Amino acid sequence: MLKHASDRSPGNKKIAIATCCDAFTELLKILLISWRYEICDSARQDILLLAEEGCAEPVAGQSVVWLTRSKYQGADRLSMPLEIENLWQILEHRYHRPPRMHIRMDVDLDASVIVDQETMKVRLSSLSDMGCRFSFDRELVREQQISLALSFSGEILNIDSRVIYAHHLSAASDQNVRVGLLFRGITKDQRDTLRSCLILQYLEIVRSEMAPERFCKAIEKFNLPEFVCQKLGI
Repeated sequence: MLKHASDRSPGNKKIAIATCCDAFTELLKILLISWRYEICDSARQDILLLAEEGCAEPVAGQSVVWLTRSKYQGADRLSMPLEIENLWQILEHRYHRPPRMHIRMDVDLDASVIVDQETMKVRLSSLSDMGCRFSFDRELVREQQISLALSFSGEILNIDSRVIYAHHLSAASDQNVRVGLLFRGITKDQRDTLRSCLILQYLEIVRSEMAPERFCKAIEKFNLPEFVCQKLGI
């Protein structure tokens, strides 16, 4: 089972969106809501504006991230066609310290881990192309080596990992250690596959909430991995 985006509290993750295409604006709104942003009125100085260049006029003093046809990108500019991971990263830098550079998703996903030559079932609660999080019923230590096996969006992956944290939860829980893994032995192909699967899952969430013709029109504004295009049938 998949959930929406990250486990960080929305807090004041407020953003306004303005583009020249209603379908594109709708897609961005649904996508950012799935990332737990609050969509607001654009005419406010204290709200970050995500705007297509030439399609909006910020109020005095308002911070803006421009979507531009220029090939030059920066802290306040994103090139179009838009890459979803670039959008994730530029907003992370605006709202989170430290920013998380790798797109991720809350999940409820079966996996297997091999610890000290023993294979055990776990359920992942968070997944990115560089690591994951799950709860466990035994003590683990930092830097401990673990092998992880999972199936995600029809792709089967086996990845060598290491523990980066193991925090104790309530003693009343059967799974009383929260474990974070870093994918130490992940290959470039595996990272690309995981990243593409995460992007695909977010876009499937968006597609389920849009009229098909509007989704097809809006998705043309994005530069997507070939794997994602094939799965979406575009």
